[in-house]
Amino acid sequence: MKKIYLSLAFSFLVSAGFAQTKIGVAGKSTADVNANAVLELDATDRGLLLPRVALTKTTDATPLKAHVAGMTVYNTIAQNDVVPGFYYNDGTKWQQMVTYDNKAVKFFYMPTITFDTSVLTAAGKTETKNLYAEYAKQFSMQSGNAVASTNAPDTIPHYPAATDLYYYVTDFDPTVFKNIVINEKGVMTYEIIGTGTPTSIMNIVFVVK
Repeated sequence: MKKIYLSLAFSFLVSAGFAQTKIGVAGKSTADVNANAVLELDATDRGLLLPRVALTKTTDATPLKAHVAGMTVYNTIAQNDVVPGFYYNDGTKWQQMVTYDNKAVKFFYMPTITFDTSVLTAAGKTETKNLYAEYAKQFSMQSGNAVASTNAPDTIPHYPAATDLYYYVTDFDPTVFKNIVINEKGVMTYEIIGTGTPTSIMNIVFVVK
């Protein structure tokens, strides 16, 4: 019976000793662990190496079996809408961590598209342009006139859903266009009121949510 009691007592001591852990400094006791930390790393010449995985896209849990909120990894590959860097999982998709290089608002200009201004919009009608579809077609290299450098990925990383982005027209030629409206999926309606010239413009900006 004494052996059983001793074993139980030892088990409790071990459990208590590992309730909080400090790694990296020899001879340190659990009393040195920050009171708010279950695990504390201590080093001046070493870092924490997170798992390095190949994500496929933000909405796909792969290579995990499921989305797990709080999971953090380093992604090693650029494809679809992921690029090399740190990602955390919010329970439904992967979110890229903000670093010094991308701490500013993430935005980019719409790829070049054309508007046929040779025919004015009929009274009571509107023209339609799916901005997201045009962007996805070009970034997936399906425009019909796409060229990539040697060994480059088959597609440019891009956002998989139209609702991942906000859409803006920051400037346009008011002698050519009017009544511009863009819905949440990037579909723009507009009217053509004048024939475009070589200096006619429309600046379209995408902002990452």
